[in-house]
Amino acid sequence: MTILDLARESGVYIPTLCHDPNLASTGACRLCLVEDEPSGALHASCVAPIAPGMVINTHSPRVVAHRKAILKLMLASHPDSCLVCDKGNRCQLRQLASDMGIGLVEFQRIPQPGVIEEVNPFIQRDLSKCIMCGKCIRADQEMVVVGAIDYIHRGSAVRPTTLNDVPLEKSECTFCGTCVAICPTGAIMEKEKAYTGTATSTVDTVCPYCGCGCNLNLGVRDGLVVRVRPSAPSPVNRGTLCVRGSYGYDFIHSPERLRRPLVRVDGELQETTWEDALQQAAAGLQKVVEKSGPESLAVFGSPRCTNEENYLLQRLARCVLGTNSVDNGSRLYSAASRIGLGATIGYAGTTGFLEVLERSRVIMVIGANPEVSAPLVDYTVKQAVRFKGARLCVIDPCRTRLTGFASLWLRPRIGTDIALLNGLARIIIDEKKLDVEFVTRRTDNYAPWARSLQKYTPDYVEKVTGVPGQDIRAAARLFADAEEASIVYGNGITLHADGTSAVIALANLAMLTGNIGRNGGIFALQRECNAHGACDMGTLPNFLPGYQLVDDARARQKFEEKWGCRMPEGAGLNALEMLAPGSRVRGMFITGENPAVSFPQPARVKEALASLDCLVVADMFLTETARLAAVVLPSASFAEKEGTFTSFEGRVQRLRRAIPPVGESLPDGGIIQRLAEALGVPMPYTSYQQITDEIEEIVPFYQHTAFKNAGDGELELTDIEKGLFGTRRLHKGLFPSGFGRFTPVEQLTPTDVAKDGYPLTLLAGTVLFQFGTGSRSRRTSRLGRFRSEAFLEIGGADAKSYRIKDGDAVVITSEKGRLDTTARISDALPPGVLFMPISFPESPVYELFATSLNHQARAPALKSCAVKLERTTANG
Repeated sequence: MTILDLARESGVYIPTLCHDPNLASTGACRLCLVEDEPSGALHASCVAPIAPGMVINTHSPRVVAHRKAILKLMLASHPDSCLVCDKGNRCQLRQLASDMGIGLVEFQRIPQPGVIEEVNPFIQRDLSKCIMCGKCIRADQEMVVVGAIDYIHRGSAVRPTTLNDVPLEKSECTFCGTCVAICPTGAIMEKEKAYTGTATSTVDTVCPYCGCGCNLNLGVRDGLVVRVRPSAPSPVNRGTLCVRGSYGYDFIHSPERLRRPLVRVDGELQETTWEDALQQAAAGLQKVVEKSGPESLAVFGSPRCTNEENYLLQRLARCVLGTNSVDNGSRLYSAASRIGLGATIGYAGTTGFLEVLERSRVIMVIGANPEVSAPLVDYTVKQAVRFKGARLCVIDPCRTRLTGFASLWLRPRIGTDIALLNGLARIIIDEKKLDVEFVTRRTDNYAPWARSLQKYTPDYVEKVTGVPGQDIRAAARLFADAEEASIVYGNGITLHADGTSAVIALANLAMLTGNIGRNGGIFALQRECNAHGACDMGTLPNFLPGYQLVDDARARQKFEEKWGCRMPEGAGLNALEMLAPGSRVRGMFITGENPAVSFPQPARVKEALASLDCLVVADMFLTETARLAAVVLPSASFAEKEGTFTSFEGRVQRLRRAIPPVGESLPDGGIIQRLAEALGVPMPYTSYQQITDEIEEIVPFYQHTAFKNAGDGELELTDIEKGLFGTRRLHKGLFPSGFGRFTPVEQLTPTDVAKDGYPLTLLAGTVLFQFGTGSRSRRTSRLGRFRSEAFLEIGGADAKSYRIKDGDAVVITSEKGRLDTTARISDALPPGVLFMPISFPESPVYELFATSLNHQARAPALKSCAVKLERTTANG
């Protein structure tokens, strides 16, 4: 423990400029000097350890004099441009000077570098304000572990900059904004916000993008969100965000926001009153029921809605509309995890917190690029490798930034993960490296499963996957020999046609090595901010809240008594079935989702939506789906409502309202309640807290989570062996079903890869500077400008073979469709593999995908498909 640590623990103030609890201390600024009275020595308290016999004076005349001299020297090289600085006189340097009574500085001004001209729309550097504290460099290297910036030159010329002193946009910088948040002066500022004035109030809330659940601090001025920073302190993101979290909030105030309800009149959507819109929506839905019965209605919810809103939505479906055809967008991406993990370990979710992942000795990342899909996980993995001595095994056919940190990088052919995972398990068993005690005491069905692995020898697996046998053996030994090992996986596993079986194979491997219930485990990345909670709340066709089966009469009775209604029996249709050819569905209520872009074969989906007798959509924007609706209801953004999200870790965190809803928009929960009232079955909740209380009462594993304390910060779903789930390490005792179950799975011939006539495999996914299908990120001005156009990424070997250059126009064709787009050459892809982002509706990549299913999960296979590639004639 350092002197500064002890002082802060004791409530004694010592000023600092270069210190941050999330960084290693360096003693760079020297403002934390204290005096040891017995020895007379001055110590930089942030790096000096406490020692017996010390008597520390934190504000002796000698100490104060030194601090003032240091501050004056800093101010002598600092410009007087506070009026046009985002931090103004509130920066830490000016605040300390004011606290110590320092005004004008008598020292001669020291010339410094000035503003650096950069094209990027996120960050502006003005090194005339730099005090050389080094926090930006340490944040880059220690917190996000990118290494984009470091010191250059020596002596008075030294300054922080990028490699070769290039602009940030040409460096390795990911524009996470951590350096902006941590800079104690205005040397690094948020671009385009430097002259808008400082926030007059702040509100802590939760990020609305991926499932990591990062805590945000929203700065508000005149009813506008003018800046976003990581909340401090936060046990979740610990001072970091990603580019989307830091700069992806402009959509809140987009001119495209819907401000009033819309109804269709003579084929055109026109503004109207809430009363009229709700009456028309209710009348349209009731007419469908009268004509075709309640089973002809369906509801499609969103993981961007809060737990409380999803709970209300499924209640609306079941008790007001009388249908179990209710689903949410996250099920399409996470169903493979829910079924695969449920079949093996009995619980469909991540088995530990990120602090558990960080303490793992070996980490296997398979089918995931967390830098893009879950940046906080990316930071955690890199921190574990760089600073905690963890060893990393990356299993991915494509090169990512994470592969540079890996001890082993395996590049299997796309769609062969099951063979590889079974092969790893076979080697571990053959070499007697399994955890015999764990397997014996805590699992069953081991022997039949082990027999099913007989054909998965290293030679056989090498033939199937293309991974050399010696690398397969090395990976198996690395994972099995680790005292604590973790598996991180994402949509590269779950969105294949055999994704459920691949998840089962991962769980088998974790159980075989005993890596559940200790530091280590399974980390199933979630694509959306409340993907976990949306499913927990029962927006599923076959489950009530808390994964209680719709077919369970006792479970149904419990909800019927609570809600005072008669509920339908039998599982409903899932989202794909709702819009399939010949579907019985004639009316839909869709909130916060855009299936006209996010489903396979979007053109066909649009036809299905347009053919409905009644379509009611609640959204912030007039999306491709909303344009087809009879009634469009304007919904509030995450910054305009209250509630809770459940992160992929199992943290239940509070969303807080920072500003009033834009125009006449309402939170989705308010829309659902008003629609229920218009349908004649009101839901008498007067606050979100009433709904959370009911969730705690009626959902088994949300009981005793102390939702009433949500205002104090995050909550955790408590321990599984107490009947609940969500501690930092799940399954320390029994599994939910008593024992983990080894389940045999076989590698089948992949159906979603290159084949005759279509010699290339196209991967679809998201990119760092957009999110999902882009309905929000494309309406964020800075994200939209930085990466604003669709593209097709092509490996160097294929580009040469097809005589394609960077920027060329190309056409890509599958059995289902064709797209014209622009080529971008990359060294990340292996031969025969292409990549295209899903975030640009003008190039709807899912138009190339068939409606093939992961049949176990009843979810679409949206990761890859077989295509062919051509240059356009214009290229010569």
